[in-house]
Amino acid sequence: MVPIPMKPKTRFAAQRPYKPPEPVTTPRIIVYRPWHAGDSPEAVTELLHHSFSHLVRMGIPCASGLQPPEQTLARIQQGTSFVALDADRIVGTISVYAAEQSSECPVYRDNTVASIHQFAVDPAYQGTGVGDALLRMAECQAKQDGFKFIALDTPGRAKHLHRYYVHKGFEVVSMLRFKGRQYASVVLRKVLSDDTGVPPALAWI
Repeated sequence: MVPIPMKPKTRFAAQRPYKPPEPVTTPRIIVYRPWHAGDSPEAVTELLHHSFSHLVRMGIPCASGLQPPEQTLARIQQGTSFVALDADRIVGTISVYAAEQSSECPVYRDNTVASIHQFAVDPAYQGTGVGDALLRMAECQAKQDGFKFIALDTPGRAKHLHRYYVHKGFEVVSMLRFKGRQYASVVLRKVLSDDTGVPPALAWI
C-alpha cells in the first residue's frame, strides 16, 4: 500500500488507557458512532495491537498490530471511521476509504469500490455482534457514498478471517503481495445491495 505521511503529534482529550476487558458475560449497551476529533488514537492503537496480536504470534506482522498512534491517526483521517464504545472504552473500530487511485491493488483503484481498513474488535467482544454492526456501518457508508462494491484484504494464511468474510457475503477476487509486507494477502469484494440496512446507534449485547 502507499505509505501514509506522518502527522505531527496532537494533544487529545483524556480517555481511559486501553485495558483488555474481561470476557463479556453480562448484558452491555454498545454505542456506535463516527470517530470524533477528540477520540484517542493511542486507545485505538492499543485496541488494534491487542486485536491483531494473534496474527503477530502466527508470524504475520500486520501493520495494524504494530503501528504507532501517529500512523493509526493518519489512517483514520484518510477515510470515514467509526468506533464502538462500551461506556467510554473503545472496543471496536473500522475505517472506510474511497477508491484509492494510487493503490497497487487494482481492486482498490476501481472507482466503483470502497475499501475497509483498520477493522478490529476487542477479543472479549468478538462473537457478540460488535464486528457485524461495524461492518454494516462501513457498508452503509460506502453505499451512501455511491459505491457499488466494498473490498478489503486479509493475510492469506488467516483462513479463519477468510471464512468470516465469505460468510458475510464477500468473495475472493485476487491474491496480492503488497510492498513492504512479508506475506501475501487475499483481496475480497462484496456487492452492496439496495437493502443494505443502517445498524442502530446503540444495541444490547
